Amino acid sequence: MSLIDELKTTLNRDIENLGFLLWGIEVSGNHSSKHIRIFIDNEDSSITLDDCTKVNVQAREVLDNSETLNFDYSLEISSPGIDRTFFELNQLKDYLKENIQIKFEIDSRKQTVTGKLISVSDDCIEIENKKEGIIKINTSSYQTSKLIYKV
Repeated sequence: MSLIDELKTTLNRDIENLGFLLWGIEVSGNHSSKHIRIFIDNEDSSITLDDCTKVNVQAREVLDNSETLNFDYSLEISSPGIDRTFFELNQLKDYLKENIQIKFEIDSRKQTVTGKLISVSDDCIEIENKKEGIIKINTSSYQTSKLIYKV
């Protein structure tokens, strides 16, 4: 199990008990010191600084008492923001007809496309852009994506 998967397993229940969704986790740093960034969301309202503080206090307590971490760490709690990164394919399903940017790999070449999200299934993501029309991306080649927010 990867470190991110271990952190999700360790923290998800506590974050949900506080009334939030665990949107995603990023980890950076080296083997002895890491920065852990946890993204939380809420179905009913925007994430506030107080929300981040509540989750920070709870997450720090859980992590300090967990055997998962064998390194020093700094912790940051954040909302995914209006230009949110998607950490899992199922998160995309709530953003159909929105503009997104998808990074994927075909034949060992990394590619990026931007357009309107048409559909998401277990096998395929369809995105439509003005230049190329509908583009079908096999989920096995999917790497990451983010919402393109336009005012």
